[in-house]
Amino acid sequence: MTMRAKSGLALLGAIGLAAISALFLGLPGWSIVAQTVDSQAAALTAEPSSDPVAQARVLAVEITRAEAVAETQSRSFAGTVEALRTVDLAFQVSGQLLELPVVAGQHVSAGALIALLDVTDFELARDRAQATYDLARTELDRAAALAERGVSADARLETARAEFAQAEVALREAGRRLTQTAIHAPFDAVVGRTFVEAFANVTPSAPVVRLQDMSELLIRISLPEDLAATARVAPELFSVTALFPAAPGYRATLEPRSFRTDADATTRTFDIEFRITGDLDPRVLPGMTANVIIGERSGNGALQAVTVPVSAVDTTSREEPTLWIYDADTSTVSRRAVRLGLPRDNWIVILEGLEAGETVVSGGWWRLREGAQVRAVNL
Repeated sequence: MTMRAKSGLALLGAIGLAAISALFLGLPGWSIVAQTVDSQAAALTAEPSSDPVAQARVLAVEITRAEAVAETQSRSFAGTVEALRTVDLAFQVSGQLLELPVVAGQHVSAGALIALLDVTDFELARDRAQATYDLARTELDRAAALAERGVSADARLETARAEFAQAEVALREAGRRLTQTAIHAPFDAVVGRTFVEAFANVTPSAPVVRLQDMSELLIRISLPEDLAATARVAPELFSVTALFPAAPGYRATLEPRSFRTDADATTRTFDIEFRITGDLDPRVLPGMTANVIIGERSGNGALQAVTVPVSAVDTTSREEPTLWIYDADTSTVSRRAVRLGLPRDNWIVILEGLEAGETVVSGGWWRLREGAQVRAVNL
């Protein structure tokens, strides 16, 4: 056996003797290990420290009280926005369009000039009728004077009177046709569109300009017969609002204006027209679509629903959504499973698992653990 092997065996023997001695004699080193384990167990069962460093570990969270709101039944319908009045203006005479001083989208006041034809031919026709009228007046006066002296027969006087009457009608007609060469706005309106261009030849009754009365906006929807019957006899039971895809954030309150009592032959629905109340959003225009929501008014036996902020729902690492419930007496939190309903703006309905008035953590829950002590920063 070599010298190195002998030294190794001697070392192992020394270690074994030391272990046996520690077991039977209770050496100080063994007691040190025991004291260390005992001190760690005592630290785990000790009361929370009043040390500022320990208090700084308390998590700060935002809390919110669950609210009870009226849960009403509602139905949605697609509607179309309409102007209070929409009129297509046209000339009653033919001619060349000389002036068209308006453009689509322009606001015009009542009496403002919309379109004007070339008046030359109409003025000539009026002057011609005026000359014929003057001649007929002269002939009538001469025939009347001769008839008084007995020089002329009564038949000539009657003929003069008839010709004068015809000339008077022709003059009035020429004057009226002259006034029809111009179109003026019948009310304050917005030019919806123009159908022709300046200097084009127009014919009678051919639309030139479309005007829309925007002083009020209407929404037309079609209601099924079950809802139409109740809406007609008891409209005060319903609240009607409208949302517009073209105007995010704008919610209009509606009130009934007209109700068609004859049903559509195909769909068996009834058309009802609503008026938008309050201030009008300039983004909403005739022809746009609207989502009309008809619901029961509050106080008509509506159920109560519990709501919390959407930010309070913990959807991480769980098969079902949970909330963190805040206990004000102990300043601790606990996790609770709930069943969610539909969202309402930034809030969500809690169908099961929460009562109105309970306090939940609405911000900072991702740092929490069961029974953690927290500090509410928004109290």
